[in-house]
Amino acid sequence: MKNQNEYEKRCKAIQLYKEGIGFNKILQLVQRGRGWLSKWLKRYKESGFEGLKDRLRVPKRIWRKTTEYMVKKVLSIRVELESHKTRRSAFAGIGAEVIHWELKQRQVSNVPSIPTIERILSRHGKTGKLKTKRNNNNQPYPYFKAETVGDLHQTDLVGPRHLRGPKGVTRFYSFHTVDVAGHTASTSQFTGKQTIPLCKHLVGTWQSICIPQVSQMDNEMAATGGGRYPYSLSQVIRLHLLLGIHLVFIPQGEPGRNASVESFNKLWQERVLRRHNCPTLTALRRTSERFLRYYHYEKPHRSLTQKEHGTRFPGMLRDRLWKSLRHLPKGFILERYIDSNGHLDLPIAKGKVSFIRKVDSRGKIEVNGSAYFIKRRLEGQYVVAAIFTHRKRLVVKQENRIIKSFSFPIEGHIIDPLVPHRKRKSLIKFTML
Repeated sequence: MKNQNEYEKRCKAIQLYKEGIGFNKILQLVQRGRGWLSKWLKRYKESGFEGLKDRLRVPKRIWRKTTEYMVKKVLSIRVELESHKTRRSAFAGIGAEVIHWELKQRQVSNVPSIPTIERILSRHGKTGKLKTKRNNNNQPYPYFKAETVGDLHQTDLVGPRHLRGPKGVTRFYSFHTVDVAGHTASTSQFTGKQTIPLCKHLVGTWQSICIPQVSQMDNEMAATGGGRYPYSLSQVIRLHLLLGIHLVFIPQGEPGRNASVESFNKLWQERVLRRHNCPTLTALRRTSERFLRYYHYEKPHRSLTQKEHGTRFPGMLRDRLWKSLRHLPKGFILERYIDSNGHLDLPIAKGKVSFIRKVDSRGKIEVNGSAYFIKRRLEGQYVVAAIFTHRKRLVVKQENRIIKSFSFPIEGHIIDPLVPHRKRKSLIKFTML
């Protein structure tokens, strides 16, 4: 009915025009604008009264329609990637971005865009996105900004996990470290998660990736020492201080603050642990090494661009910058600090270790197993508590302002670090995350 009335109004306007009625009078009678009357007058002159009818809005021709050949090519690559039987697909993903990359690598002409590939997969029931929970905490959070390779490493632990082989079940833990800006990664698997395995993993990581400015991890007892003695420092903390690395512990119960390594954990478990049958820890280590070679040199990272970084592969970016990065001192080995009883005993070096903490309802935070009163009015807000070993002080800051300072009487001689600190602006920033 609406379209019929509109058509009749157009016909009336044209009839009035033919009778010699002026534009302004016609517009007043039909209650329309000058552009409207000009449009339908032009249509009338082209096609008569037939031109006053609504035209179909469906385009007569669909431009750049994906060919049936290309659709079949996309789906066949998806099937190939899902099988994981070839060398290229052993650790590869199966999403639109990976398929787009494979088409480019195979020099297929007229490769469709990633959104087009996503639509092809969706039409054929090959997609399914997981919903993620958002952190509703809107308090400013002190994060460490990583701008270049070696600025920030994140370390985490996966486990315990189990391997079933001919000699029974093997229980193990896998330590993972990721360079946040460079996206290189390192993994180590051990049967235990004590201090020495973690330190061995870190030393091996720093040999293969580099020594970071800041190393960030959660509050695992192997790292913190459990806080049995309020003014003692764990061997993991001492290792960082000795090598001139600022160690940062994220808030308790907030693993999402280590998002980069958490994402890598998920990828490693999906593409190594679940995809490949590894009956022994030795076999798992070999498979994990193969995965890392693929991850560094065959899997383009979505955060790296040719224009900004010169490559899309994390391994190539690290190799190009290798000489400018910080490295372990020549001849440094962890075994030098292990006594005859198998205990690790590292010296304490000058430096700082930070604890990002949320103030509880009593106005307190927990650092190294001890409670420190800050302010009740800061309940629910984040602060950074830093132990300065050379000053033997615990300094608490919020938004880079000192709000409290405590004595932290470390016992024993404090030495200079083996690797000097690089003088640069602090990486710490408060922001809404």
